[in-house]
Amino acid sequence: MEEYAYMQANPQQIIMDMFDGMPDSYNIIAYDGETPVGTIRVVIDGALRLPADQMYDFNQYRMQLIEQAQSQDLPLPLLANSGMFAIDARWRNRRDLFRALFKLSCDIGEVRGVTDIITTANIETLALYKRMGLKALGAQVRHEHISVSMVPMHCTMQQITQWAFGGPRAHSKLTELFSQCYEYLLVSAGTAIFNTEDENANEAYLISSGAISITMDTTTEQQDFDLATLTAGELFGESCLFDEQARTVNATAIVNTDLLVLKKKDFWHQVNQDQSYMKVVLQVMEQKLRDVGRRALIYAHASREERLAFFWSNWQKPHNLCCESRINVLSEWADMRFL
Repeated sequence: MEEYAYMQANPQQIIMDMFDGMPDSYNIIAYDGETPVGTIRVVIDGALRLPADQMYDFNQYRMQLIEQAQSQDLPLPLLANSGMFAIDARWRNRRDLFRALFKLSCDIGEVRGVTDIITTANIETLALYKRMGLKALGAQVRHEHISVSMVPMHCTMQQITQWAFGGPRAHSKLTELFSQCYEYLLVSAGTAIFNTEDENANEAYLISSGAISITMDTTTEQQDFDLATLTAGELFGESCLFDEQARTVNATAIVNTDLLVLKKKDFWHQVNQDQSYMKVVLQVMEQKLRDVGRRALIYAHASREERLAFFWSNWQKPHNLCCESRINVLSEWADMRFL
């Protein structure tokens, strides 16, 4: 804010208003290690209305939404407002950080049942909001106390979610479990998520976008044994939710990857409220055991033709359509054919 002179210098480096003390206000902060590099605030509609209502009269729009819902026998709309958005100058070219902040905002909105978004956009960033799917509700309004012209804007929760996740979002009990934990991890290609023998493991990961290679160390100095290539929607590291053992495999990002993080304590808190979450994680683990068993059988006893058929079926799977995944499949086939 100070960088663009929207607010006066603040020795305490704290910007707050009355909405920060409300129970339906969520502050999302992005960190690079221990350093905060980005933030956004989500406020759900309540007795004080929303921060955007202090900049523009949204009452007519609210009435339109209510009348539309009543005419279609739908639940009354619930509005939310995202604001206090800021990213450190050194990180503003990181589109994945920008999008991740809004992904977390969408997670909060979906869990709370938000139907519509309103905001007042700085005229200088109007094009950005339009690309996100928001539309202007009226002409720009000048606010002299901060020397900024604002445009009232709106969109549905579905529209902003589709922009944030790059398309319609697939819903499952697994994504629902992770969406309530509110932690994203953005990693670059080649970054190790965890390694064999890592102790005190207490986090499982769900891939939002990108690809992860799962490997196991061998007793020789040859290349690690490739176990799997995982892509969007797949879970890994989940065994730590049930035991106290060290990691037994390595997990490495193949490309720039977004991960949702589930901590053990949060998992068990969710399970104590809804035991169906336990079932969905156990189903993932059971399928992995089946896959590992089949792969071990192919490695140990299959003919070259059977091995080729096995890897051809992997090649054709939807989650292996990305270039990096197919390269891993080819690499594994090349290693196996000489065994």
